[in-house]
This record gives sequence, structure tokens and C-alpha cells, in this order.
Amino acid sequence: MGARLVYLFLPGVAFLFLSGMNSAQALSPAEATAYEHNRAGMINMSMARFEEAIAEFEKAVALYPDYQIQGQPLIYTPIFMTAWAYEKIGRIDKACEYYRKFLEISPPDAVEATKAQHAKEVLDGCAGK
Repeated sequence: MGARLVYLFLPGVAFLFLSGMNSAQALSPAEATAYEHNRAGMINMSMARFEEAIAEFEKAVALYPDYQIQGQPLIYTPIFMTAWAYEKIGRIDKACEYYRKFLEISPPDAVEATKAQHAKEVLDGCAGK
């Protein structure tokens, strides 16, 4: 059952990225590189390749922290996704680090309530970590 879900999910992810790229505004070379790393991270996440996803998201974050590339179908931002991927592999210390960054750097009006709530819930368990 899980394999079927992945096979159904992947075409949807590919469609979202490919369709968004056609209508995207022109990017600087650094923005394009950050976007491609984030895109690769999303694809790795959808295939449960969390370590590979983390490596890609961290490259995107190093170039452009969350919400700095406008008009792109990022869907989920690289700092949040890095935190979530670390959470998936049980690295709660690193997940907490990235969830803190996510809440600090992301504009309040841009953060989806469910993402902020999830980050805060994980951070509640990170006290002193």
C-alpha cells in the first residue's frame, strides 16, 4: 500500500514543480540554484530519502533562507523541511534547531498556522535540548 502511495504522489510532485517553473519569474543564478536544491529536497522527501533531502535543503537554506525567493512554487520552505526531515530520522536536537530558525526568520504573515503549530509542539519537547 505504501509503495502505491509513493507512486501516486511522485507524479503530483513533479507536476507541481514543472508547472510552476513555466510561470515562474526570472531568477538570479543564486536563486535558481537555491530553488533547484529545494526542489531536489522535496523529491527526496517524497521518496523517504531523508538524509539526501536534508543535504539538499541545507544547501538551499545556505543560499536563501525561507521566503526570500518569491513567485516560485516552493510549497514548503527549506528551513521547515530540514527540520521535518531531521524529525523523521529521529534527530530531534537538529529538528529543534531548524524549527527555532524557522519561527525566527519566517514572516508571521507568511507562516501557515499548521507549520507554526507543529514547530511549536516539537519545540515544547525540546526544552533544554
